[in-house]
Amino acid sequence: MPLSPSMSDTRNVIVLIIAVMILQVAGGLISVLTPLGLEAMGTPPEAIGLIAALYAAGFMLGAWLAPRTLATIGHIRLFAAASATNAVSVLSLSLVHDELFWAPVRVIMGMSLAFSFTSIESWLGSVVPEKSRGNVMGIYHTGAKLSLIIGPFFVAGLSPLDTRAYTWAALFLSLALVPVCLTRKEQPVLPERRSMPLMALYQLAPAAVLGALIAGIVNTGTQSLLPIYFEGFKIGGGGTAAAAIASGAAWAGGLLLQWPAGRLSDRIERRLVIAGLGGMSALAALFIAIFGTRLSEISVIIALGFWGAGALSFFSLCVAHAIDRTPKVLIPQVMSGLLFVWAGGSIIGPLLSGFAMRADGEFGLFGLAGVLLIVLTIVMIMRVRSKPVAIEDKLAEWSPVLPTPLASVKLDPRMSDRDENPAEETAAEEAQEEAAEDAPEEGPDSQTDTEPAPESKV
Repeated sequence: MPLSPSMSDTRNVIVLIIAVMILQVAGGLISVLTPLGLEAMGTPPEAIGLIAALYAAGFMLGAWLAPRTLATIGHIRLFAAASATNAVSVLSLSLVHDELFWAPVRVIMGMSLAFSFTSIESWLGSVVPEKSRGNVMGIYHTGAKLSLIIGPFFVAGLSPLDTRAYTWAALFLSLALVPVCLTRKEQPVLPERRSMPLMALYQLAPAAVLGALIAGIVNTGTQSLLPIYFEGFKIGGGGTAAAAIASGAAWAGGLLLQWPAGRLSDRIERRLVIAGLGGMSALAALFIAIFGTRLSEISVIIALGFWGAGALSFFSLCVAHAIDRTPKVLIPQVMSGLLFVWAGGSIIGPLLSGFAMRADGEFGLFGLAGVLLIVLTIVMIMRVRSKPVAIEDKLAEWSPVLPTPLASVKLDPRMSDRDENPAEETAAEEAQEEAAEDAPEEGPDSQTDTEPAPESKV
């Protein structure tokens, strides 16, 4: 008996969530192994932060390349190729214990993970209706966080350079291929080969872009050095076990609050929920920064759980807020753009956190996080009163340029069409500006009354 469309879509969503959960078990393993392994080699904190930034740079490059690659080979093939590449990369880390080798391998791993998440999350965004998107994304990220909690405990008690630890990670990366490759539901129609400029993405959903940037800076920066800080704790016997407990506490906080926050954001303004999460995590971070040395280890772990409850939950709501404003055909481009912004923050975060921890230990690490999370809270409250911009006014081809003299306008592919008929292009732009000035002003921003532009206009 053939499945109804709703049953088929539900089964497809479940399969995708299972695949991500398996993938994130490996992610939890790697997040603890990498900093501890580098420290075991004698690498200083700022160099560990630099390698974490290189990983984020690879993720950023992958987020940029993902939409075109997805349009060429499809969701399933992209996920399969990325997971296999990631598994091979993890195994290579166990063979060569040299930070100069680990640095480029981490770049490759970042690219692969960006491909995997763009494939899965754009697929989810295409099949989940708007009215339940916050709920489904909450379940999706809750499952991912549960896996991130479980992952580090597979290596608890092992040396951070033990080959068995990296074999576990490669095993789960390979296993994640199975549910996706065996799905009975056809993958979504391949998206158009088009991109979205960063400024257009910002105009479409400025709160989502700013939230993604701060999530990258704070979460990646703090978590890249978290295992090193907690490795010295005696809880669980110390070492990798203590680091696993600390990582698990942070992700457990996010796990407990992710789904309720997603459900709540389906009923009220999403940005208010993001502001609440940011405020809670800011208070927890500042509490650890100021009182951490005077607290028991258990108290610090509990405070870390409150930090994770807020800091590790708001990115998914930023994604849902952006998708609320996006035509279905452009969801992959928006997803990729947000990952690109997040990765940009993830490059900055580990560098800042590395120097902050080097300068003042946990006060520098968590103090930096607390200040940035306060900024997030203030920005979200201010953005609630902003006005939406029509979607059709924001779409253009996005092609990032290099921050060097080589990045001249002659090398910008967006200029190729304009160079052919500059007069016509200028006249068209002037006409559009006049039309925009004459258009009536839209009402206050709301996630429920903002209708996406018809696909014929895209």
